[in-house]
Amino acid sequence: MKRFLKIFLFTIAGIFLLLLILPFAFRGKIETKVKEVINQKISATVAWDKFSLSLIRNFPNLGIGLEGLSIVNKAPFEGDTLMYVGKFAVSADLMSALKGDAIDIRSILIDNPQVNLKTNSDSISNWDIFPISDEEEEAEEEDGEVSSFGVQLQSFEIRNAALSYSDSTMNFETALRGFNALMKGDLSASYTTIAINSNIEALNLKMDGIKYVDEAAIAIRANVGADLDSMIFRFEDNEFNLGGVPLSMEGMLAMLEEGMDMDLKLAATDTEFKALLALVPDEFIEGFEGLKTSGSLALQATAKGVFVDSDNLPAFNLLLQVKDGFVQYPDLPKSINAIQVDVLVDNPGGKLDNTLADIKDFSFSIDGNPFGGKLKVTTPVSNATFDGGVKGIINLASLTEALPIDSIFLKGIVNADLTLLGDYNMIEQEKYEDLKANGLLSLSDFEYRSLDLPIGVIIPSAVMDFSPRYVELSSFICQVGESDFSFTGRLENYLAYVLQDGTLKGKLQHASKYINANELMALSGEEEEAAEEKSEPLGKVLVPDNIDFDMTTKIDRLQYDKLTLENTKGGLAIKDSRVLLNGINTNLLNGSMALNGEYNTQDTLKPFVDFDLAINTIDINMAANSFSMIDSLLPIAKKANGRVSSSFNFSSLIGDGFSPVISSLNGGGLLKSDEITVSGAKVQTALVSMLKDDKYSVARARDFLVNFTLENGNLFVKPFDVNVFDKKANISGKQGLDKSMDYLIKMPVSRSELGSVAGFLGGTLPEGEDIMVGIKITGTLTDPKLGISTQDVSSAVKDEVKKAATEAANKVVEKASEELVKEAEKVVDDLLKDEETKEKLEDAGKKLKDLFGR
Repeated sequence: MKRFLKIFLFTIAGIFLLLLILPFAFRGKIETKVKEVINQKISATVAWDKFSLSLIRNFPNLGIGLEGLSIVNKAPFEGDTLMYVGKFAVSADLMSALKGDAIDIRSILIDNPQVNLKTNSDSISNWDIFPISDEEEEAEEEDGEVSSFGVQLQSFEIRNAALSYSDSTMNFETALRGFNALMKGDLSASYTTIAINSNIEALNLKMDGIKYVDEAAIAIRANVGADLDSMIFRFEDNEFNLGGVPLSMEGMLAMLEEGMDMDLKLAATDTEFKALLALVPDEFIEGFEGLKTSGSLALQATAKGVFVDSDNLPAFNLLLQVKDGFVQYPDLPKSINAIQVDVLVDNPGGKLDNTLADIKDFSFSIDGNPFGGKLKVTTPVSNATFDGGVKGIINLASLTEALPIDSIFLKGIVNADLTLLGDYNMIEQEKYEDLKANGLLSLSDFEYRSLDLPIGVIIPSAVMDFSPRYVELSSFICQVGESDFSFTGRLENYLAYVLQDGTLKGKLQHASKYINANELMALSGEEEEAAEEKSEPLGKVLVPDNIDFDMTTKIDRLQYDKLTLENTKGGLAIKDSRVLLNGINTNLLNGSMALNGEYNTQDTLKPFVDFDLAINTIDINMAANSFSMIDSLLPIAKKANGRVSSSFNFSSLIGDGFSPVISSLNGGGLLKSDEITVSGAKVQTALVSMLKDDKYSVARARDFLVNFTLENGNLFVKPFDVNVFDKKANISGKQGLDKSMDYLIKMPVSRSELGSVAGFLGGTLPEGEDIMVGIKITGTLTDPKLGISTQDVSSAVKDEVKKAATEAANKVVEKASEELVKEAEKVVDDLLKDEETKEKLEDAGKKLKDLFGR
């Protein structure tokens, strides 16, 4: 007995040891096989942290495990993680693994997977990582190649999965988390019952920025009878719960060589209207549990026939009906009554274009005011044909008493009576005469206030008359805070704009008595602005490319920052992502201005302005305190008083915050003035210090015309004459983007002011006329440096020396000349006293008299 027990124990130990050793002996072979298959099938970077084999845990099957499995995309999604799996475990038949020809898989576990699916704007999907085409796969099958894996699954489980999907082509996003699924059944049998238990903790779906499904929970319990020889599946006993709405499914699904055959029916098992409200996102409804509701619900969908592709669909339909629905919030006095919904989606089979979508009725009543609409659409793919309309009255004050609209004051009457009948081709081909699009939409006594808009919006009257070609805006009067607006005109091509992203055209007339731009720009509030400053600057203001407006504007008074504009009028166009200003004239800064140009956002990354301005006698000090560009280029203007006129053009890129990018500033023009007084500027302080004369602390510049250019933010001033400090000066120079200066002022300076400079040069300047010298201004706008040209002073000293020498020489010559003259006179007198000489002179005079006397 002891011998038998000893042999038995040694045998068990040997088998256990063999079970431990075998996985290590064959791990390399199996791992190599797995990598080989993956590398053949996937165009992506696949890696894992740990590969394991075990015979003990799944005996007599082989356990294969991967931990930290990741699939990382290649271009065009380079570096994006397509999938990460915390643990991937497979149980496979041991003998099939040893043979290596085909591995029969018995169970699969996927634990903590995270899947990130994307489709970019070029319609390329990141899960398209299988380089072998369908044709190549079919060719391989025809050649008799056998898959490396067989399937005899008895269990398939997913634990705590998270999945996200985004499609840039549709502005669509969906995500789920907490997804668990367990499927059990003997897939090796000819017929089996597959038990499915699955739940999703939260499902979200967003499209065009609107959440249609928000944190919805989903649960599925189903028993599916599976005929695995014929690949026919029947739903036997199942329960679905979608966001609190219980549903049931029955029918069959058969897999064909091409496509699948189906006969399915889905229906709501709860016929109360409140069950439907559970599907409404929290964004549109709140306080669901406390709602008082009544009314009946019918919801069912069917699909019968063969599905192959979008051109070969089974017959399907969807029916949704609500009768006599009622909703009231417990803390609100009014309710929404007489809710009627009748929606049918039907397709007899074949192409998707055969689909009929018919909203036969969608209506309700609030406080005795009925409102409803209908819409029928056929041939949605080839040429959508539509027949619909809305009619009714909504009292907005009553609406706020029926729906929980917190922190908002709202009132006004909306009256609508609109009809629309036609098809897509009529709009695309602009056959508006064949369309029926008529009606009236009006808004009266409207008022809106909220925490975000405390100044409020008041619309006493707005009336829009609809026709197929245009919307006539016969009246639109609006007040936002202190600002008032009035518009009349028409909007054309509105149907193409709404239905096919066409261009909305308009001819409008605008008038305002007063616009407080400061108030309008501060609508977000100081706290929000401060938060934005800490995170990101205000983004660029982009002009839509599908707007084509031609407007005239008249604004009696406009307040912007410290600037007041009066009697502003002119033309305004919005077109091709541009705002065009044509003949805008306004009175400002005690003068006037004419403006032409454009704000262009066709390059969304580099919007720019290009303006021509004609300014007449504006106050320079007020201008410097009103325009940041003037303060940046000429800060001395804040120390100036007087009036200037200018005609110039400039172009500049526009950065965040709608401010010009100074380094891109280019242009030029003329600046003139009859008189400007400047005092207290740093340049003047330096001039007083250098010349030791307080008269330079106040500069009165008269009668000047400046020709200037702007190049990439650098200012260049051509030489110009100006009367300043009661002298005629000439100024020229440049100013850098870095605030550096290099100016030259040529002007006469008194000899006494230059005395110290002359003494330094080893000369003296006696009293006399002023001397023309050059004064260099360098340094920066905030720290100017002044210096007098030593060459000019040195020349002045030399001139004085030459002048003194010349005067001395002239005196010597003058004295010598006087002595020579006296000597000559003496000689002449002596000659005249000689009788012979006297007779010769008298004879010559007589002959000259005879000659000119003829």
